[in-house]
Amino acid sequence: MARLEFPAPDTVRTPAGLTLHTWTHEQPTGPPVLLIHGFASSTLYNWVKTGWLDPLASTGRTIIAADLPGHGDSKETNPQGVRVGDILRDLRTHLTDQGHDAVAVHGYSLGSRLAWEFSAAHPEMVTHLVMGGSPTDDRLGALEPKQARLWVQEGVRPLDDLTRNVVTMAGKLPGANVPHVVELLLSLSVDPYDPAAAVPAAPTLVVAGSQDEIASEAASLVPLITKAGAVGAFVQIPNRDHVNAVTSRDYKSAVVEFLQTS
Repeated sequence: MARLEFPAPDTVRTPAGLTLHTWTHEQPTGPPVLLIHGFASSTLYNWVKTGWLDPLASTGRTIIAADLPGHGDSKETNPQGVRVGDILRDLRTHLTDQGHDAVAVHGYSLGSRLAWEFSAAHPEMVTHLVMGGSPTDDRLGALEPKQARLWVQEGVRPLDDLTRNVVTMAGKLPGANVPHVVELLLSLSVDPYDPAAAVPAAPTLVVAGSQDEIASEAASLVPLITKAGAVGAFVQIPNRDHVNAVTSRDYKSAVVEFLQTS
């Protein structure tokens, strides 16, 4: 298969405002892999510039990557009121409309939370789950929405430490629509996240950098998976943090090997 480039050959917009990019494998040997990026990132920055497309294509899979509302090629979409269920519904609808009744799912950071919830909601579809840089708590529920919006609208520095640390990440990528990036986080924070409440049934690989404070408890997801009767494994990437773990060759190699297991 020729080297994959961005933009993707096929791109569609969903009702909830996701942009889905598809690189169709000419001779697929397995279900597609669905990629979900992290907060304040995008398909381009989370997966393309970090070198993920060609290794994934080498597994014989079509690649479908989502730009979340307010991010990447969906940056003009105001995500106010978009809920987790809206995102999961649009992903499933797109997959089934394209004739995909099975999929491997790989999420990073915020995307890993959505990947976990998608896999738990649709166990009949998900063959493999990769959780990269995964938070395990409901930190979004502790955000101060009023302070976050004041920062975006008027430049008032949030007093709450968590809110200040999170929202100041929103404008780090070139061309980011900062109000929309922040608004997605605030909209999704309405929905509590408890990984133990609904556990996926798919074989699961959990990956985190050894210096990743956001994913410091990511390994605790593995016992949830194994207790539910599925295969779970944890891979730690030495000397990597939340930002640069995703560029690791060891990370890519672990995922490629995992996707090639039955």
